[in-house]
Amino acid sequence: ATREAGAPRLERALVAGFGGAALPQVELEVEAVAEAFGARATRLVGTQATQAAVREGVAGADVVHIACHGRFRADNPMFSALELADGPLTLHEAQALPLSAALVALSACETGVSRVAPGDELIGLVRAFLTAGARSVLASAWPVADESTASLMRGFYRLLQHGARPAAALRSVQRERAREGEHPFHWAAFSLHGRG
Repeated sequence: ATREAGAPRLERALVAGFGGAALPQVELEVEAVAEAFGARATRLVGTQATQAAVREGVAGADVVHIACHGRFRADNPMFSALELADGPLTLHEAQALPLSAALVALSACETGVSRVAPGDELIGLVRAFLTAGARSVLASAWPVADESTASLMRGFYRLLQHGARPAAALRSVQRERAREGEHPFHWAAFSLHGRG
């Protein structure tokens, strides 16, 4: 597959997932996303998906995909977090990650929600990952269903591997779901932020 002109390089991936019994599709999602990158993917599944392992794995990755529970704290967005195997990766910790990734995909609930702080600053996980160095961040605006999210991600990465830019891949997979009559709750939560 050939990349579109100006498309970011998406060759090496860190794919991490921690879901437990509440998110049974996480392991299947991790395997499907990692399979799209073949030997160029580093997998962190279940108890392997720790904060230290993610911090180490993001260095040099073109794509960082994290599938887990996510929570947005409207009362104090700095405590918004991604739930990894050894506890929450907070917004503060996320913005300190050594990122140079072209794409960070946060396959979790409410990862795209932000709060406007004094000075019109948006505070949320998307901003944290952009501040850390990501070129673009794929995130959700509301709680998402495990199975439909895993399916959406498989389609998204299939299109990326065929050379589509992230924004075009997301648009295509969402249009496909709409044409099939799938309710928007299952596909419309995700949007791309940054330079896609």
